Amino acid sequence: MESGAEYDVLANRACQGDGALVGYRTRLRNSGQSTVELVCGLFVLVPLVLVLFDLAVIVIGVQVNDQTCRQAARAAASGDPSSATQRAQSVVARANQQGSSMLSNFTLITPLGFNPGSVITDAANLVPYGGTVSGTVTVQTEVDIHPFIVPYVYSGGAPLKFRSSQTFPFTHVVRNTAS
Repeated sequence: MESGAEYDVLANRACQGDGALVGYRTRLRNSGQSTVELVCGLFVLVPLVLVLFDLAVIVIGVQVNDQTCRQAARAAASGDPSSATQRAQSVVARANQQGSSMLSNFTLITPLGFNPGSVITDAANLVPYGGTVSGTVTVQTEVDIHPFIVPYVYSGGAPLKFRSSQTFPFTHVVRNTAS
């Protein structure tokens, strides 16, 4: 800020028509206007950045759930159809152990879907002589995602739930146990 003597000089110039005092006031007014514009811009920018961060968390969470579901479906398709649920559940349990504070409660939706639906009984009927059982297995997983801002806007603070479904083919050979 200007000292008293400098202010008097500026006031004398203003009286003489120099306009220096008017320019000083204009600079102060422009500085205040810039500060108001900055604050208003931040009121728009900060929530926008937080929402973009939340959307990134949601996208990453959905991708992690898809990967978990795909791994669970591969595990379920890689052996005896009667123990497919246990293999898929172990993959989901591992995802729960590795989860973060924003992703939690990976859940395996049971029962698993087999096509044809009689795959498990067909495999049991092939004992003791053995044979081949083929089909597809469908696994569904669900995850709770906890972003910062978005859940309070849409669901009152409850976590967002996303579900994924993956189908894999399998062929299982029942061993010949006849003696």
